[in-house]
Amino acid sequence: MKNNFKFYVCAILFSILFTACSDDDDDVTPAPSVANVEIGHGNNKTGYVGGDLHIDASIDAPGTIANVRVEIHPESGAGWEFEEVYTDGFAGLKNAKFHKHIDIPANAATGSYHFHMVVTDNNGQTTKVEEEIEVVHDPSLPSVSGLEIELAHGGAEIHVETTITAPNKIAKVEVEVHGGTWEKEFSYTDAAMVGQTTYKFHKHVHLSDAPAGHYHLHFKVIDQAGKERELEGHFDKP
Repeated sequence: MKNNFKFYVCAILFSILFTACSDDDDDVTPAPSVANVEIGHGNNKTGYVGGDLHIDASIDAPGTIANVRVEIHPESGAGWEFEEVYTDGFAGLKNAKFHKHIDIPANAATGSYHFHMVVTDNNGQTTKVEEEIEVVHDPSLPSVSGLEIELAHGGAEIHVETTITAPNKIAKVEVEVHGGTWEKEFSYTDAAMVGQTTYKFHKHVHLSDAPAGHYHLHFKVIDQAGKERELEGHFDKP
């Protein structure tokens, strides 16, 4: 009887421990995942001296995002280096679209570079994306000088103003505004602008249906050779 009693006690304890371990396994929060990664326009993995490097990705983090770190450094030797940690618009979210344009200095060395993107969740888990990219010089790219974003009429619209230079002639301008779950795109092909190599762009972008909050504005020029230049700005709508 004593032996049987000991056996049953051991069996019960084993069952409790096994169940607890199983529950712990079931409660493990998956690490972040990164999908639909696009580095450079059309995912060409190319950045431009005096221009930018376009980065786009979809982040899924069941444990919620703590931060996103981007680092760029030369494959070998000296050259341009970049490192920044992003929290604004990402921290605390389970799902986010990462869309940034990293400015590349006009004196950056051309050549092969290494790209790192690390997503960290609030459980300390990380997921890394690594790619080889090229930094090149292309004087025929469109350029955008002095992008001005000014809120007007109590936030019902914004004035967007800049000077565009496009050696291959302007084809169109696209403006994307997004913040929180609100997003809208605007496309401009004015007859006075299309086909020009320089143009003073000035538009009123209507945002009356956008809720109050922090917004990102992406201003993209596309030339008639299909080359692009994009700048990013920010504003707060009351």
